[in-house]
Amino acid sequence: MLSGLVKKHKVYNQRSAKLLEIKDLFSLSKKLKAKKKKIVFTIGTFDLINPGHCRFLAEAKACGDILVVGVSTDQSVKALKGVDYPLVNQDIRAEVVSFLKTVDYVIFVDEIAPHAILLLLQPDIFFTSDWDWNEGLRTKTDKDIIKNIGGKILVMNVDKPGYSTNVLVDHIANIRVTQIMNRYFQERGTDLNIDISNIFKPAEYGDQLPHYKNGFNSNNLIIETEEVRKIVPRSKGKKLVLVSGSYDLLHVGHARFIEQAGLLGDVLVVAIPSDESLKLLKGVGRPVISERSRAYILGHLDPVDYVVVFDDTTVYSALETIKPDVFFTVDESWNKEYKKSREYKLVKSYGGEVALTARQAPYLSASTLIDKLAQKKVKEIFKECMDEDRYIKIKEEKSRINGSNGK
Repeated sequence: MLSGLVKKHKVYNQRSAKLLEIKDLFSLSKKLKAKKKKIVFTIGTFDLINPGHCRFLAEAKACGDILVVGVSTDQSVKALKGVDYPLVNQDIRAEVVSFLKTVDYVIFVDEIAPHAILLLLQPDIFFTSDWDWNEGLRTKTDKDIIKNIGGKILVMNVDKPGYSTNVLVDHIANIRVTQIMNRYFQERGTDLNIDISNIFKPAEYGDQLPHYKNGFNSNNLIIETEEVRKIVPRSKGKKLVLVSGSYDLLHVGHARFIEQAGLLGDVLVVAIPSDESLKLLKGVGRPVISERSRAYILGHLDPVDYVVVFDDTTVYSALETIKPDVFFTVDESWNKEYKKSREYKLVKSYGGEVALTARQAPYLSASTLIDKLAQKKVKEIFKECMDEDRYIKIKEEKSRINGSNGK
């Protein structure tokens, strides 16, 4: 029987094989059908992975044996959504999708015309959502191709907080715009008294329970910190690794980092700060996504065994309770003196190991993504009022009106 660590290495070595080219499709389809495997195919942009995406893919996988995900090309996304999209290029989007437990294969697809992919792959099920049909992304041609190859179309009713990136983008942009408005007027002696923390709560996607009983449900992997040592007893020789981060907007750097952590042991636990802790740590407007929803997404990543939420601005309390064999963290300028930290001393005191790695995507962070998401909306709203000359004219006009009213 394979140990947990050997299994993890095997899974990770296979992950790159998830990324298909169009020339691979027909032979893959033939091989899978010879083994009586039911192929499910679905399409999406998957710009910013959120709980809705994860549940959608879990539902798709539950309908068959093999899930092939078509990630929309940059060109087709631009044609559908405009020049500001996609937010992340197709290579990165496909790589992130490949980290998900429910996904077997990933291929690039022209979302407007996926006909060649459908003909070559010949899926038994084309899984889509009522949103796609309502917005005209799926057409009669798609339906005819599926019918002619003997497949069927399953349309998922999006009855929970959905997976639209646009909704999340608007949420993030509104927070940023309000922050800028506050700052803009405060600098000019006017306080708008807008309490952002009360207006904009972290985006909450609910429990995202799958419709299908056999659908993967990562809620089962979210546990209390105190439960970890009971579930993973050291007497069985299991090596436990712990990583920590906010994971507010999951990106490829997070996924690569978590994959590396998983290779260091048999069981990987991801510890994330609660919403209140993250607000204290990073300020008003954070987190963008609620703690439960962040944990739900993390549970869908291949390397992750369990997720815990802790109520503190540092990971110290989680380390003290769980006592991992390995604490895996990022080697950055802010923690160059990590050997002097409480966390390092704690882990070493019970014989644990602290391992570091470089950032896996130095050009990406939740903060940079948030700024990018908000940029367009900020420009639109402040196109005129951010012009200083115009502001001065408005102020002078207001003074004249006030002066006239006082006479």
